[in-house]
Amino acid sequence: MDQHIKNLLVEHLDEQISLEAIGVDQVAAVTDSVVITIGSSAFSRVRQANPDAPIVSLLTERDFLDDYAIRAPGQISGVFYDVPLIRQALTGKAILPQATDIALLATPESVELYQPLIDQLPAYGMSARVFLVDDRDSLIPTLVRALGYGDFLLAAPDSAIYNPRTIKHILLTAYRRNKIVIGPTQAYVQAGSLASSYAPFSEIVQLASEFVETYQKTGKLPLPSYPRQYKVAINKQVGRSLNIPLPDREEIARTVNQYLDTNGETSDE
Repeated sequence: MDQHIKNLLVEHLDEQISLEAIGVDQVAAVTDSVVITIGSSAFSRVRQANPDAPIVSLLTERDFLDDYAIRAPGQISGVFYDVPLIRQALTGKAILPQATDIALLATPESVELYQPLIDQLPAYGMSARVFLVDDRDSLIPTLVRALGYGDFLLAAPDSAIYNPRTIKHILLTAYRRNKIVIGPTQAYVQAGSLASSYAPFSEIVQLASEFVETYQKTGKLPLPSYPRQYKVAINKQVGRSLNIPLPDREEIARTVNQYLDTNGETSDE
């Protein structure tokens, strides 16, 4: 993964900008160069080793990076890796145009994650209800109630609920009740979710390269942001098993963009 992203950076960065791999023990010596980190752990190590280093963070989620960027404007930036929930919800609607009700699972700690989405959905003729999972033992009973309400289950990047230990049980429970799961990531589509929007690495790196070039010109980094373009991953086998006719991936992505454009929204809202 690291090597793939490095190769993409070499392709996208201005040829006058050199890219060098450094260890954490070398970060303290960085003064006027941008450090590009991959993943939240790498970001945290660099931030601890050199609090003054300008950083462009890749493969980190918005709820992780936002606070750092607010506290250090112009110094901390990045390209958010999580997909905006409104885009994921509209991915489900592009597949099931008649869908009006979305089921959401949350813990007491993550429930506020969904409020912006709930506020946005009425503009698209949809609504959502959050079902609280209080502990591990209540996950499946709560999921069953959620599936009874929603036209589909929208999975967010909430590791307390969606993780390697639970995802098989969640997907099988939904499948047995003839309900689809949208999200939370491209990897989960391979595991059995029906579909998920995702930003290709080339798009993430393109935007990160622009941030680095902005720093070279101005000495400041732009605010972190979501990628501009997304693709859609689909699991055709799940679609066939549930008798759901699936448009092709490009058509789903176009439909989602049309929904957003019609309401004057962008992917980072």
